[in-house]
Amino acid sequence: MPGGRGIVIDPPDGKLPLQPWAREEKAARNSSLRGYDDPTAHCFVAGIPRSHYVPQPVQILQPEGYVVVLFERMSWRHIALTPRAPLPDHVRLWQGDSVGRWEGDTLVVESKNFNGKAWLNEVGDVISHAQTVVERFTPIDEDSLTYRATVSDPIPYTRPWTIEVPMHRNNDELLEVACHEDNQDLEHLKHVRDEYRATQQGGN
Repeated sequence: MPGGRGIVIDPPDGKLPLQPWAREEKAARNSSLRGYDDPTAHCFVAGIPRSHYVPQPVQILQPEGYVVVLFERMSWRHIALTPRAPLPDHVRLWQGDSVGRWEGDTLVVESKNFNGKAWLNEVGDVISHAQTVVERFTPIDEDSLTYRATVSDPIPYTRPWTIEVPMHRNNDELLEVACHEDNQDLEHLKHVRDEYRATQQGGN
């Protein structure tokens, strides 16, 4: 992973093109009062593309007809490589419905049917149920590839945007990194949030 969070390659200024309301919501989520609301704090999966750029190892498998990605934070996604009927609009998933195709050596994956409940990252950037993600996994050599994802989501963003991160092969195994619901961090975050709400209600 590159240093810092400078992984946005489009727009050129490296800033997400947020709608005004989404900028305000992101600022609210970025406060300590909203840490409890991050779905990953409750052991929900991170969503796409967040799952691919948080600092965690992944394992990529290629069974016949699919690409399967295992994430060390105890989640996974499967990418179908054969055309199929799209899911009905009312079926919405945390990781979306993903269908891939090969363009030369590059795996191109288009994902739709998200449920809109995930956060884009730890600082609270917004994504909605309307997002479409087009990912490109491009090998550089036998031990590295480039991951690029373009997100189109007209509800929180004024235009599509693209991130890019390098991925490198390690001769390791995934660890069992379990997520424990109601752990000590979650209890603390809930206390901070509830205490703030009580203060606000007392002042009204």
